Amino acid sequence: MKYNEVLKRLDILIHTKTHEKKMVKIELNLLNIFALRTNKSKIEYEGITVGDIITQFLDEYRDSLDESLLSKNKKKLNPVMIVLLNGRNITYLKNYKSKLKEGDKLYLSFPISGG
Repeated sequence: MKYNEVLKRLDILIHTKTHEKKMVKIELNLLNIFALRTNKSKIEYEGITVGDIITQFLDEYRDSLDESLLSKNKKKLNPVMIVLLNGRNITYLKNYKSKLKEGDKLYLSFPISGG
């Protein structure tokens, strides 16, 4: 086999491995108003990104959520809602495109402040 053919096959193998999409089980922890509206504190979903999990949650519970929790078209969360991945706000990661790993913890919360 020629050197170029070997390199081409290696490139295909590497490219395939790095772009495989693996669904992982994630526990979505619902805090404050989300727990009250759904009567659940945790829900298990499978997905690849944070967006996959949130989309599944909204598909399942959209009718239980107040308008203030959703975007104007009611297809997404209101942008002020807080989504944490392992304790970090997804705004500082890759937002809804943040990739998930087995065992990650996802939290959904209404922003609360006080003093």
